[in-house]
Amino acid sequence: MSFVDIVESIRKDVEAYKSEKRTPVYLALNESPHPFPEGLLKEFFEKVDPATLRTYFDSPCEELVKQIAEYVSTERWKARVDQISIGNGADEIIYNLLNMFKKLRIFIFPPTYSCYEIFARALGVRLRKVPLVGERLNLKFLKKVLSQDCVVFLPNPNNPTGHLFEEEEIFFLLKTGSLVVLDEAYYDFCGKSYVSFVEEFENLIVVRTFSKAFCLASQRIGYMVASSKLIDAYDRIRLPYNVSYLSQMLASLVLSKRDIFFERVRRIVQERERLKEKLRRMNFKVSDSVANFVFIYLEDDEKERMHRLFLENGVAVRKTEFGIRIGVGSSEQNELVLKILEGFRC
Repeated sequence: MSFVDIVESIRKDVEAYKSEKRTPVYLALNESPHPFPEGLLKEFFEKVDPATLRTYFDSPCEELVKQIAEYVSTERWKARVDQISIGNGADEIIYNLLNMFKKLRIFIFPPTYSCYEIFARALGVRLRKVPLVGERLNLKFLKKVLSQDCVVFLPNPNNPTGHLFEEEEIFFLLKTGSLVVLDEAYYDFCGKSYVSFVEEFENLIVVRTFSKAFCLASQRIGYMVASSKLIDAYDRIRLPYNVSYLSQMLASLVLSKRDIFFERVRRIVQERERLKEKLRRMNFKVSDSVANFVFIYLEDDEKERMHRLFLENGVAVRKTEFGIRIGVGSSEQNELVLKILEGFRC
């Protein structure tokens, strides 16, 4: 086999990640509808040290890890800095974990985050798919197959549906002894987390991001919380200096000013609930999303027609195997979404 054979094999078998083209109203990637606060941006530039830009900046830096530890701590549990690492987006963490545990049996539960499968193909990792039953895990089947030689990747809230899994389901997974990677990218929009259980369950990893609630998608910064042993092993296999000085500075700033972003999250949640109510009144089958998007279950022909209608009106949304996912936008953007869907029903 030559390098040419490998190149051609990748081009044939590995799916390239593609997002929807930018449109006047872009609701495909669940980005914040609010621009980064100008006042904070000015404060950020005033704090940037030109001398530090020429250096290899510690990743993670001590100050940011302390802030993350304080942010994730709860009344029942206080996080330690040795339980935290950061990544070039939550996606880099997911990619590294797939590579780190590729010799184990890895499970996902469609409909789920599409990048699990995209990254696995790129790494040559085999995924085992156990489809959800409605919006629930198939516990009866999973009882037969899960053990300590398994890894499960589960978004909670789920992506693309946005619903939360029941506590019974999460603790079932943890008690199988499998490594459980809980992807809490949308935690900030629901407040439900299992991060405090990393002390009790050494087989739990919680992954989060600054992309959504904190308006930092372009800066590519996420973090993971797990046992100190898991973090130590992970830090040995990830790339050094994997998150830039500027990205870490911005993450530190938003954590110190998080009340600004919490108020924005509150408005997004209000709009999400308004959208869900209106869509149900239009007789759409809508998931009980607690993320920053809504999800409409559709048959294939309806899904294609709705997707075309959105594009014809300059709106990008995410088309999935089971329906359409629509990011919560500004009030004006959400009104446009409702107007388009009223036309779909005509």
